[in-house]
Formats: sequence, structure tokens, C-alpha cells
Amino acid sequence: MTTDSPSSVDYTKYAGSPFARAVRWLHHIVRGLWVFTTAYTLNPALRLLCLLFSLLADLTIWPTVQLLQCTPVYPWLVNFCVEHRGWFLAFTMVPLSFAHDQYARVRNLYSRAFLATPHLHDARVREVQQQVRAWNAAGRRRLMVTARPPWLSVSLRVESYKDSCERIRVDLPNILEVNTTRMTVRCEPMVNMGQITQHLLPMGYALAVMIEMDDLTVGGLLMGVGVEVSSHIHGFFSETVHACEMVLGNGSLVRCSRTEKADLFHALPWSHGTLGFLVAVDLTIVPIKPFVHMRYIPCHSSDELLEKLTTLTHALNPPPLIETTIYSKDTAVIFVGEFSDGPPAGHVDRINDVGNPWKPWFYEHVESFLWHGPGEDWIPLRSYFHRHTRSIFWELREVIPISTYWWYKYVFGWMGPPKIAYLKLSSAPAIREASVFKHVVQDIIVPLRHLKDAISVYHDAFEVYPLLFYPVRIYKQPAGLQGALHEPRHLSTHPVTGRQYEMYFNLGVYGVPPKVKRKEFWDAIKEVRQVEKFARDRCGYQLLYTDSFMTRTEFEEMFDHRLYRECRGKYNAIGAFPEIYDKIRSKYCPADNSAEK
Repeated sequence: MTTDSPSSVDYTKYAGSPFARAVRWLHHIVRGLWVFTTAYTLNPALRLLCLLFSLLADLTIWPTVQLLQCTPVYPWLVNFCVEHRGWFLAFTMVPLSFAHDQYARVRNLYSRAFLATPHLHDARVREVQQQVRAWNAAGRRRLMVTARPPWLSVSLRVESYKDSCERIRVDLPNILEVNTTRMTVRCEPMVNMGQITQHLLPMGYALAVMIEMDDLTVGGLLMGVGVEVSSHIHGFFSETVHACEMVLGNGSLVRCSRTEKADLFHALPWSHGTLGFLVAVDLTIVPIKPFVHMRYIPCHSSDELLEKLTTLTHALNPPPLIETTIYSKDTAVIFVGEFSDGPPAGHVDRINDVGNPWKPWFYEHVESFLWHGPGEDWIPLRSYFHRHTRSIFWELREVIPISTYWWYKYVFGWMGPPKIAYLKLSSAPAIREASVFKHVVQDIIVPLRHLKDAISVYHDAFEVYPLLFYPVRIYKQPAGLQGALHEPRHLSTHPVTGRQYEMYFNLGVYGVPPKVKRKEFWDAIKEVRQVEKFARDRCGYQLLYTDSFMTRTEFEEMFDHRLYRECRGKYNAIGAFPEIYDKIRSKYCPADNSAEK
């Protein structure tokens, strides 16, 4: 179907087997009854209950909370809730997350089998367009954002910019097509990585840049940033995009690619939904095998680490998968992988399914090679792609401290980790406020030649280990189309494709600084700002899902806004969508003196 095609009612009524049509017909009747019942009974009742609760809260709860905040007990109460939150999460959020995963799995199977929702994509896009046009007709009073609740995103910010914006429903969670001739998969923006692996792996394919965490969405990874173990070859997630479809601020639908509306196409990465609503993406897929053959290379100095990584990433035929976990200023393990059919005959014991709940967490398994020396194993592919999911990298030990005990893996481990969305939903504002100053989540991207300095800066600022490391190519783009990133300064040329690039790396730190654990003062804003300055001074970047304390001037120094501003004006985004900085800034950002002048 195309955007201008007639209604999809004929498809809904007549396509598929008689059984599928019967189920689809029954579904539409039930949905219609549910909508009618909700509109005329449940919604009014809920609104009345909310009104009564708000009145009760205004008279009793909030005055009590305000009085409590003025007493010496309040800081102690906040600390108590933060320190003992793990037990609550284990007994509530872990089972809820498990139930949510099972519901999502059944929902996806049901939709693909009976509702044929991918074929109704055009109708769903028109619903988005109608909302945008209605907003224009109503006078464009407030800036537009998606109606997705803030707690469902991976952003760490306490405050929500959405409260004062017009929320547009963009309910587009389906995989539309897998084309094995063009080697692409066509997705709607709310498709997440868990859906992708469940859909593509049985077919023998995966995304060229397959992102680790199950809940990260295609739209978030394109409009934000995505980097993974294959980024030393392919670059960011956005480099694997063939084309996008967008609903602009005037309600029109446009398609952009490297050859069609190329300015908009190159401005989308890092734009965080401030140029339009993404409604479809075509992504590159690659053939895969059922296992990944892993080789583990321990390093015992930062010089050795830099030398080996430089050799591996700049090789003519580099390993398809490269990652490093850094355990101290001087110790790290590089692990490289290649797709494989499995271990040699008679060596089934070399298979290591790191997704099994009784297995050590993956980062603990990798750390063992620091003492045992180099080694290898074979990991089933889906377990490899989601190797850090079970332990949320290494954050689960901080979020749920009892998860480090052996019995936890048998009682709760089989259900998987709590979903990040539920962790945010269960965090009271006071707890989230406190975590800004007691917990660090930061990612920067800087040139590979600055690796030793970056480790030292992280050590001085946070002293938190392990550190996550992914090498990533940043490619030089055509003139005027470099996008939000500055043109790389030290270019290499690929001998086959001829494309010019510079090798960067993503360095991630997640955890509680030792000073906080020792009850000492740790200046979160000062330390993070020092890391931000380190990145800016080296033509580097901060991943914007983290807490950012840059002023507007510093932010526009880090990111090139020229193409972005041109596209904001050209494609009807001014007055329709917020600016990036207004979406990502923390309320703790210092005053921008240069802006005031």
C-alpha cells in the first residue's frame, strides 16, 4: 500500500484464511464494544475517582509531605528508601517485568497471525497525520511530542518536558517486511530489539548493528544514537539505515534517504524527535549463523589495550564483533567474535549459553580470563546478542543488591531482570533526585587515540568499574551533510569502499562511586562537567540519554547545529517541535553566562 491508497477495509474483511478472517472480525467487534464501554462508563468513572483523589491529596497528603520535608527525618527517610529499594524491586518489578514480556510475546504472535497489522501501516500513519493537522488547525498553541509516557524511555532525566507539550499518539510497534533480496527489514519506530531478534534470528538474519538491550526501540536508536559490537565496521546504528518516512510539522508525509531529501536524512541522527515524527525505517540486515565463536584476550596495561585494539579495529578484515570490558586502570579483556555453526565435533562442552539464569553474569565470566589467560567458547546467537541483559550490564548488583547472592538466580533469575521502564516508574521523584547525586550513568564517544586519557579521566571522576567499551567508526559524510557530528580530523580510507572515517570509541560507566558508598561527599555535577569538557576538547560527544549538565553554549560547541537548524526551518519544525537542548538539558545545568550576555 502507499500513502494515497484507499482504505484498508477490504484487506481487513477479505484477506487471509477463513479462520484468520473470523478471528479478525471477532477482534474488531470486541474492540468496538471495549471502546464504547470505555468511553461512556470506565473513563467517566476513572476521571471522577482521579478528581476525588486529587482533592483528597491536596487536603491531606501533599501538606503532610511538605511538612515532612521540613523535618530532619526526611533525608533519613529518602536514604532508607534508596538503600532498601532492592527488596521491593525483587518482589514486585521483577515479576511484573516477566509478565510484561510474556504479554508482549503473545501480543506480537497474535498480531502477526490474525490482525495482519503490518498491512494496515498506511492507515496508522494517516492517524498520526490527522492529529498533526488537527493541531495546526487548532492554532499550534503548544509544541508537539509523542504521547509515549516518559517512564517508558531510557532517558535518566528527573523532569519531563512533555508536561507542557501537545502529545501525539504514534502507536507504530510492528515489523512490516523482511526483504532478503535487498537485505533490509522495514520497521515501525516502536519496534524494539527483543522483537527484532525474535523475528529475524529464526530466518537466519540480524541487524547489521544489533543493539544489546531488549527494550531499546528502532526510533530511539535512530533519532538518538546506537552503538554496538559491530560499530567498528558499520558505524552507528544510523549508518545502517537505508531510508526513513517522517510526518512533518505540517502533517505531510515525506521519505528521505541518502539520495532523496538527503539533508533531512543526515540531520535525523541525534535529533531526538525534534524534526518530525518517524513512522517507518528501512534497516540493513546481514546473514548470521547459530553461534558466535568468542575469543577472550586479557590485557594488563592501558598501553597493551590501546595497541591491541588499534591493531584489531584497523585490520583489513577485522573481526565482525569487538567489545572490551575494562576492570581497572590497568586491566581489561578484549573479546572478539565471529559467526559460527558451532564448536568442532565432540566439543559440545565448549558451548556457553550465557542466557541461562544459573550462569555467572557475562561480565563476571569475561573477568575470569584476567586470571586464566586467553580462552574461547561458543555462545548461542540470541544469548550473545542479549549477553548483558540479565545483569543490565552490571547495574543489577546496585539496583537489587541481593541479586549477587547465589539463591537469587534460582528464585528470581529465571524471570529475567526488571525492565528499566518499571524501575523508573517505581522511583519516587525524591529517590530519582537523590540518585542524580549518588549514582553515575555516563557515556562518551571520543577518538580511539585518546583511550588512555579517557580511562584516567573516568577513574579520577568516578572510580567506578567495570567500564563498557565499543569501538565505532565515524564516517566523513558528503559536503554539508555531516549532521550533528563534526567532521573527523584524522581520517583513514577504507581500501575497498573508499569511504573515509576515524575510529572512535564509546566508553560507558554505570554504578555507584566508592565515595558515595563510603558516605563521603561526591560532587556529581562537577565531575560530570569535567568529563563533558574532556569530550568537547577532543572533538567527542556525550550520549544524551544520560544526565547532561552542559550550558546551551557548551552543547552547541559539542554538536554541530548548522544542518539541524537548516532542516528545522526547511521542514516545518520551528514552532512545531522542541529544540534538542530543551529536551535533554538537566534542571541542574549552570547558568549560561555567554547566552545572557
